[in-house]
Amino acid sequence: MCVRPKTFAMTDAGGESRIQALVSIARGASLYTVGKVVSDAGEFVLHLLVSRYLGAGLYGLFAYGKTLAFTALLLTNLGSDTSILKYLPQYEDQPKKRRFLLGLAWVTSFLGALVVSVALFVFAPTIAALTLDEAGFVAVLRLFAGILFLDTLANLLYATFRAVELIEYEVLTGRILKPILRVVGVGGALLAGASVYGVVVAMVVASAVTLIVAIAFFFRRLEIRPTLHGPHATRGTVTEYYNFSLPLTAKEAGTVMQGRIDVLIVGVFLSSTAVGIYNVSVLVSSLLYIPILAFNQLFPPIAARLYANDERADLAAIYGATTRWIFTISLLLGLIVVVFRTEILMVFGSEFTAGTLVLTLFVVSQLFNCATGPSDSLLMMTDHQYTVMANEWVFGIANVVLNIVLIQQYGFVGAAVASAGVLAVRNLTKVAEVWYFERLHPYSRSFFKPLFAGVIAAVGMLVVSALLPPLPAVVLGAVVGIVLYAGVLFLFGIESVDRQAYEKIVGARKSAE
Repeated sequence: MCVRPKTFAMTDAGGESRIQALVSIARGASLYTVGKVVSDAGEFVLHLLVSRYLGAGLYGLFAYGKTLAFTALLLTNLGSDTSILKYLPQYEDQPKKRRFLLGLAWVTSFLGALVVSVALFVFAPTIAALTLDEAGFVAVLRLFAGILFLDTLANLLYATFRAVELIEYEVLTGRILKPILRVVGVGGALLAGASVYGVVVAMVVASAVTLIVAIAFFFRRLEIRPTLHGPHATRGTVTEYYNFSLPLTAKEAGTVMQGRIDVLIVGVFLSSTAVGIYNVSVLVSSLLYIPILAFNQLFPPIAARLYANDERADLAAIYGATTRWIFTISLLLGLIVVVFRTEILMVFGSEFTAGTLVLTLFVVSQLFNCATGPSDSLLMMTDHQYTVMANEWVFGIANVVLNIVLIQQYGFVGAAVASAGVLAVRNLTKVAEVWYFERLHPYSRSFFKPLFAGVIAAVGMLVVSALLPPLPAVVLGAVVGIVLYAGVLFLFGIESVDRQAYEKIVGARKSAE
């Protein structure tokens, strides 16, 4: 029988625990969002500086190398980050086992990072010859290999912070410090007359400094220490760990074929300028991914703990509320981006407005993604890692095949059709799988409220767009959209769980004062 989040009362002891879990998730989301706003602003300024100073061609080299490194980063951790999020809260009452599993995760990821980074460094000439065979690209790729190694080690520390619900240290280092260092370093390099090579050198320095600060936080603020010794250093524990992490490693290999493979294939068949235009549209659409990333920071460890304790009612309620929050925020962002897509892309340069259709397609696909909430994390935390692995491979292969076929027919618009379509279908499949395996789904009639509010907000922004010049239209239109959206939601009434979570957060802040 379906477990519906709306059917669970929030006033009993169980309801209190659900509210507390939601408050923890909301706290993690708010901290992450602050960091993500800074991080994305830094990323936006970084790409803006490089595109403006170096032009679409050299920016394409930068974006392509960065995409290769980011894609390889999905493989280097070998499932260690997700394993840390699962096992540290699951074995909270077994500190020695936690320490061993953390040590195993760190060693596994370190070796993975070393192998992949060295491979990228050694085979950089071959990769360049097969893709963007342009002057200086080999040296750029080799610098990105260094960034890949440093960022993999930093990601292990970030996962450890999240697993013990101390996300603020990830936010401070990875989301605030690193982007600031990147913008300052890259901006200084460009002002000094550096080309794309000098830009990437500045990024290497930023990653190194960030890693050092994250290590300092770990040793000063956390009591847990990784080890490869102790009573739990047994074949059984090692088997348990790799039975979870290795499918996730294979899953990440499938994710590579979905994540940014479209950018790489565009680079194979089209020009570096096409890569630059396409990449900017993908970058802008990724703003919609912020809410799901934010709420997913502390959802996995909380879901793992609830599942291990067989608290299914709490898990169902939290799954539903979290998904609704993600969708409500993402829908407003998506409407603003679609209505003012040309004006937004114009900021990067007039040649980038060729990507308006690409941007629209990716916004729609990201809305499908956000409407399904943390379904992927829920599948992994409920021991369905092999299903997640199969998903990534099936849809990854489909994405590669469709990109190769459609890019040759329709250029980078074909790449957007392929990738956006696969992303939408993949996420709908995950919701169906959560229902099939666990009899949980996140939906209720409360989802109609943001949908209706979105229609009203879109109409208001379109009217403003038609009446005003571009820049005033974007500023005033966004304000009008936000006011209309929030106003309609308020008129429909605030959900009980939202009100209780808000009161809990406000009460905690007043107590702290």
